[in-house]
Order: sequence, then C-alpha cells, then structure tokens
Amino acid sequence: MRKALRIAGIVSVFLVMTLAVSSSMAARGGKPAPPPPVLCGCACPDGSFVITHAPDADSCPSVCEAACNNTM
Repeated sequence: MRKALRIAGIVSVFLVMTLAVSSSMAARGGKPAPPPPVLCGCACPDGSFVITHAPDADSCPSVCEAACNNTM
C-alpha cells in the first residue's frame, strides 16, 4: 500500500510540475504568428491556370506573372 501511495505522489508531483511549466510558457505570450500567405489563382496567357502563394493580395499580379513564366 505504501508503494502505491508513493507512486501516486510522484505522478501527482510530475503532473503539477508539467502544468506549471506549460502554463508559464503560455503566459509569456510571445510573438504572434505571421499571417498566412495568400493563394492566388493565375490565368496564364497560354490558357493554363496556376495556383500559387503570395505574401499579400497586392503581390498577386507579380507572383502570377512569375508563375506563368515558369510553366512555359
């Protein structure tokens, strides 16, 4: 019986320490994740269609041009 109580105590201490470490890491916050890249659908001059990523919506035309040039 004493051995079972000792094991239960060790497991409890381990769980409490794990919870304390994870909550302190979550409380620190940190740098927010960058926004996800934008998916651009590109209709190429040769009639093909390419889907590519761009850092923002304003970059889609230049990214599409580069993607269409690479598919030819």
